[in-house]
Amino acid sequence: MSSMDSKQEKARDQSDVDLEPAFPETQLEQAPPGQSLTPEIPDGGLRAWMVVLGCWCVSFVSFGIISSFGVYETYYLETYLRDYSPSAIAWIGSIQTFAQFSATLLSGPATDRYGPMVLIWPFSVLLVVAFMLTSLCTEYYQFFLCQGILLGFSCGLIFAPAFAVIGHYFFKRRAMAMAYASTGSPIGGIVYPVILTSLIHNDSVGGFPWAQRICGFLTLGLLLVAAVTIRPTSFKRKGAFILLGAFKNSTYTLQIAGLFMSNLGFWTPYFYLGTYAQEHGTSAALASYLFAILGAGSFVGRLLGGTFALHLGQLNIVALACYASSILVFCWLRITSTGGLVALAVLFGATSGIIIAMMVSTIAHCAPHPSQIGAYIGQATIIIGFASLAGTPITGALIKDGDYTGAIVFSAATQMVGAVLFSFARYAAAKDKLIA
Repeated sequence: MSSMDSKQEKARDQSDVDLEPAFPETQLEQAPPGQSLTPEIPDGGLRAWMVVLGCWCVSFVSFGIISSFGVYETYYLETYLRDYSPSAIAWIGSIQTFAQFSATLLSGPATDRYGPMVLIWPFSVLLVVAFMLTSLCTEYYQFFLCQGILLGFSCGLIFAPAFAVIGHYFFKRRAMAMAYASTGSPIGGIVYPVILTSLIHNDSVGGFPWAQRICGFLTLGLLLVAAVTIRPTSFKRKGAFILLGAFKNSTYTLQIAGLFMSNLGFWTPYFYLGTYAQEHGTSAALASYLFAILGAGSFVGRLLGGTFALHLGQLNIVALACYASSILVFCWLRITSTGGLVALAVLFGATSGIIIAMMVSTIAHCAPHPSQIGAYIGQATIIIGFASLAGTPITGALIKDGDYTGAIVFSAATQMVGAVLFSFARYAAAKDKLIA
């Protein structure tokens, strides 16, 4: 029997949850029964890059609005929810982030089975509805339901399908393609805060309600582009909905552990940098623009991270970004000037942008076949989502009478632990290689 026949017979005997890491970029060594061992992945071309464009639009509206919550936090503390603590208001943003991550447990495997458009079309409509409903809210429970739960889940139900399909069109250049697609997020993280900050106090425009509605109309236009440009492939699978065997892959499991710890402290600047700046003499308007500056830094970081990943290895890049993010947050302890906070926003935006942009790619690259990418992403992000759910309320509770020391130390320390765990994942992926 030839070696190829032997390999094919072995693949047929494997269940679709008995997985091996796919970081060696030579070929996909295993596949679910009945599918090709070496699926044809174009790694470029007009159709592939149009999918990246559509995913860029999804990234803009999903992670873009999630990362803009600091503007809402600052505004709600001044107006509708002035009687609530920063920690209580942060729960709205935390639930929003967790809802986005947890929804991928359903949308990822569903994409593997039925394709992306079954989810992207209906839940794009629901996302726009969530924007409009939030514009009508005035009470805490209303913001919690409309902005925290409905908007968050809608984001997650379109985010995973879009990114999973990129993995069907790219393999060797997957990290670069996903990083470029994810640059929509920081652009959204710039545009949404600018719109909100410019209009939210402008009564002639309609104040907060119409600022939120304008964001909703922008979201509608971008999602129409995504609906046209994201196209499914023939990669589909049957069998188990959830692929628990993926956790046998140490690279996959250690990545999730590292990203979980990192996310416990990761969102602290995105939520509290504005209020910290105001505590130290920065004007309310400039404090709100710090979130746009975070987005600008994130955009640069994603572009550079995706480009350098081709030459230095995506795991190396993410591990270095995790360490850099932790160190920058430790530096935050001694930064009180407006200029220093602007510099912190740019630099932390860049390092955090690399992590956000490339974690989906490094997770997806563990999947031995494109038809399993959705499940791999969904299983990972729901676990990471629990960290996002708990992290900012914990840091909010650690803020005592304007003293942010406890919150900053907690954020920096958890990110450092996450960096160490991610380093173990990088070692497990390629013990004897410098580039991984």
